[in-house]
Amino acid sequence: MATPSPEPSGLRVALVGCGRMGRLHASKLGARLVAVIDPAGGEPDLPWVSEVPEDVDAVVVAVPAARHFEVALPLLQRGLPTLVEKPLASELGHARQLAAFPQLCVNHIERFNPAMAALPQGVRHISATRMAPYDGRGTDVDVVLDLMIHDLDLVLRLLGPVHEVRAVGLRVESDGIDHAEAWLEAEGGVATLVASRVAPGPARVLELTGDRGRHRLDLSAGAVWRILANREPERIPVPPVDALDALHSAFLDAARRGGPMPVPGEEALAAMELAGRVRKAILGRC
Repeated sequence: MATPSPEPSGLRVALVGCGRMGRLHASKLGARLVAVIDPAGGEPDLPWVSEVPEDVDAVVVAVPAARHFEVALPLLQRGLPTLVEKPLASELGHARQLAAFPQLCVNHIERFNPAMAALPQGVRHISATRMAPYDGRGTDVDVVLDLMIHDLDLVLRLLGPVHEVRAVGLRVESDGIDHAEAWLEAEGGVATLVASRVAPGPARVLELTGDRGRHRLDLSAGAVWRILANREPERIPVPPVDALDALHSAFLDAARRGGPMPVPGEEALAAMELAGRVRKAILGRC
């Protein structure tokens, strides 16, 4: 399905995938979007690959995680700057192959959440709660790769390499892990993470403690509070930024310049490797 041509100064972008996230990307890309492709098969040499116009400047891949590798690989091999939804892949071996391409960008969207602009310095402890109701979302991967991956990425960025992992989890509605709790000891501190896709409602909350006290971030609302002893929490102003717009802007700017991607493959791979350690700890107890 073709859309109107972009403005003369804009890049030409193709979108592969027409699900929930694909429709969201399409609504934000607007006039830059010149082709929307719905890959129907399961092999990288299927006709959908030829539907990606030769003159596009970048591609967004928003198919289910289990298909990221087969869809993204031929695009990256063509040399196209490619934005792939998280997780990078459903299998670690596939993620390693994709991460080798410098023109790969991965949608770790919370990095662009305006609340993250208010992150305090010197964080020593992270407590993260990430919930979603069971609605069939992301069932091709478990809750660690579907939801907790965001907070694992944050742990690596704020606390550095992780030395010890303890985790428990439950299968509730699917064949995979639907509820996970992890305790991580990292170079710069400790993190406790909870992720569930069998919750009554959504929640994306971080509590950060460090050199500048304690802060609470509601990532769903884009709100930040400084928690003060014996006083009402102090709300910190947050810029009115749409996270997906910010991601698109950073990705397309990198594609235009040929420079480093805002979320490069090696960083997404590091989060996946840490997710693998969490999953191993959980499965060892199941």
